[in-house]
Amino acid sequence: MAKLMININFLANRVKQKSKQKEQDVRIFRLSSYVLGVACLLMIGVFGFKLFNNLRINTTENKIKEYRASILAQENVELNYLIFVNKIRAISEIYQKRSDKQAAMNYFSETFAEKAEIVGMSYQEEQGGLVLQLSSENIFKFREVNQILDSEKLRGQYHDIEKNTLSRADNGSYKLTLKLELKKND
Repeated sequence: MAKLMININFLANRVKQKSKQKEQDVRIFRLSSYVLGVACLLMIGVFGFKLFNNLRINTTENKIKEYRASILAQENVELNYLIFVNKIRAISEIYQKRSDKQAAMNYFSETFAEKAEIVGMSYQEEQGGLVLQLSSENIFKFREVNQILDSEKLRGQYHDIEKNTLSRADNGSYKLTLKLELKKND
């Protein structure tokens, strides 16, 4: 009998499985390579962004340090300027008070030129007032002085006028002491 030999290939299925597995492995490798490439690109992008932001932060911090140093260097100048401004303000106030006092003296000397004579004057700096002593020759001129002191025109200029002391001398003259508050510039 002739022996017929039948070839049975048990590995054919296994080879087919292996080739399918190989194709699937190639696809998975290709896909994982793409994912790895994208992940690497993302990491490089994130690293670059972080590096860029760190450089910007360092630049900003350096500018802040420079500005702070510049401001601190100017602190002395600012302090000197503030002192200067305060001195100017004080001088201006002194000048204004002096100007108000001078204006009041001129006003009263012109107003009472024919009726009374200013025989005394003192300036009260703390109260901002002026004390005047007026002398009138007789009762008639004194009455005119009193009418002027009570007039709306004078009260419009100087709101707070206080008549303090009135005395009569043996020769018939009258002395009146006035206290007035100088104008306040508010």
